Amino acid sequence: MPKQDFIHHLRARISRLLNKKVRFELWFIVALIFTVIVVFVLIEWIFLSLTTSVQKQQYNVDLLDERSIYNSFEHKLKDDFKLLFRAQPSLLNGASIEQNVAKGQAMAVIVENYTPIRHMQKGLEGAAIVYEAPAEGGITRFLAVYDGAPVGTIGPVRSARPYFISWASELRAGYVHIGGSPAALENLKSNFRVFNIDEFSDSKTIWRNYDYLAPHNAFTSTNNILKRLNKEKYRHPISGKRFPFKEADPVSGDIENISIDFSINPYKVKYVYDSKTKTYDRYNGGKRHFEISPANIIVQFVETKVLDAVGRLYVQTHGTGKALVFRDGKVIEGTWEKDASINSDDQDMSQSWTKYFDKEGKEIELNKGQIWIEVVPEDRPVNYF
Repeated sequence: MPKQDFIHHLRARISRLLNKKVRFELWFIVALIFTVIVVFVLIEWIFLSLTTSVQKQQYNVDLLDERSIYNSFEHKLKDDFKLLFRAQPSLLNGASIEQNVAKGQAMAVIVENYTPIRHMQKGLEGAAIVYEAPAEGGITRFLAVYDGAPVGTIGPVRSARPYFISWASELRAGYVHIGGSPAALENLKSNFRVFNIDEFSDSKTIWRNYDYLAPHNAFTSTNNILKRLNKEKYRHPISGKRFPFKEADPVSGDIENISIDFSINPYKVKYVYDSKTKTYDRYNGGKRHFEISPANIIVQFVETKVLDAVGRLYVQTHGTGKALVFRDGKVIEGTWEKDASINSDDQDMSQSWTKYFDKEGKEIELNKGQIWIEVVPEDRPVNYF
């Protein structure tokens, strides 16, 4: 074979070998990428299967219900957004929640109502339910309960009392406070029906605003509370509707004013009914109390007595007593009841709820919207006209 032909033949053979090698490498790269994708999808499928199993075992609820930002588990972002921006009714007061971040987990915060700091109060408008009850010296204090819509600032946060713990326990709530009476702190040591969040042991959930003087400068938020509950895997969503709910009556009644005399003038409460909005504008100490306008007012008359020289109170939370329920510009006279024997962890949450009945023994329906429960000593006057 001539030298020139041999060189040409050799070059052609080398070129064919190189082309085969290149084609092999390209196919190898494609196969490798495909294998990586398959393995990744397989791992994700296994992880999601395990997550589903854990969710069902730990919470015993529907998977869709658990796909919210509250969960400590990884999940698909698209599911978060579907749930975050889908309007859902509050289980506490029936109102629509556009952004339900808590998925029914109750959060209860003790909020101060001392007259000189009342202008500093934040977050009461965003609560689903607010309890108002007497504390020492005729001063009232609030237990603000949240279950979904985010509230950025709540406070000023103050100390616990046993009766507020009792109401928070009905909902297996995260209970936020700063210290408390000796009886309250002793209760919290063994109370499995609330998750105790005290600034003395948790300075992250509660913060201090140093523009104000202590001790009236402590605040929290629903986001901070949920982070703590999430970290501790505390998950006890409300079991069903807290009250039977209805739509507001098209025709309002003629009871436009409610006055509650807790003690001295700064703690007198007044509600004025607005027939257009079907809500009650709240006044405290003769002044409009921010933009607080609940749809329902419950007056729960209870036994009280002074326990010690400090003025700490016993406030009845179990048994039965007189109740007045205001909605639609009307009043329903009835009773409240709560079973004192409900204290077992395996009992249904709704069995521990305080319930309100009319004179015929039927549970009273409430309008959808914020609820204020005024816990009033049975010897204090409540007038309405």
